[in-house]
Amino acid sequence: MTDGPSHARGPVFDAEVATDLEQSDLSHGTLLYMEDVSVSFDGFKAIDGLNFYVNVGELRCVIGPNGAGKTTMMDIITGKTRPDKGNCWFGQRLDLLAMDEAEIVHAGIGRKFQKPTVFEQHRVFENLELSMAGPKSVWATLMARLTPEQKERIEEVLDIIGLTQEAARLAGALSHGQKQWLEIGMLLMQNPLLLLVDEPAAGMTHQEMDRTVELLGSLAGEHSLVVVEHDMDFVRALDSRVTVLHQGRVLAEGSMDEVQSDPRVVEVYLGE
Repeated sequence: MTDGPSHARGPVFDAEVATDLEQSDLSHGTLLYMEDVSVSFDGFKAIDGLNFYVNVGELRCVIGPNGAGKTTMMDIITGKTRPDKGNCWFGQRLDLLAMDEAEIVHAGIGRKFQKPTVFEQHRVFENLELSMAGPKSVWATLMARLTPEQKERIEEVLDIIGLTQEAARLAGALSHGQKQWLEIGMLLMQNPLLLLVDEPAAGMTHQEMDRTVELLGSLAGEHSLVVVEHDMDFVRALDSRVTVLHQGRVLAEGSMDEVQSDPRVVEVYLGE
């Protein structure tokens, strides 16, 4: 394993490394590097020499047929799966393969799974409060009192995710789409630099999908987002760069129009 991205060198993760833009060293404009990454499960190559890069503030969509390696790629980024070879860097300084899952979250990577996992017996406001970045010990939780700045941040996130009017409702009473937005808000409370969002449109009404497109688009710039999605209309509406995965490799990249007209992509999808 090399000790940095192909054009950069730096130390591995240190617990004292802070998570803001300057200290993560994003001077090259690239937030995430995955280079020559491979991983096999019982002889099956789920990821095969993958090269994947995400820029600072970019919204990127990842599509591909079942078994293309989309979930495994996100598992590697978040430390759930260790590759057999390759490099995975966050900015210029943080070697994700030298970090555990908790350290990766602390470094500024948040992941939203397809099925929303909110605290259904707590109010929407409380869900965001419980998700704030900071000490998570029992004592800290029992003694916690919201500062004016923290309350302002929760109200700001409520506005971003469109749930200000639902703040006092139990999360379990929300619609499916609203729960998805709340979970995105819970991730925002942790001040991530990179958001990994898995199939956000699944199970949503058309109105909820339109609102989700607006939400994800509004987050790009301040955050980088990687959105894995099967709904091609939703991907087209996001109007972002698209990466097509197939057999654990990047098959094509470009606009939605470009990848949909690529003969290799057409063959892969028609063959499914």
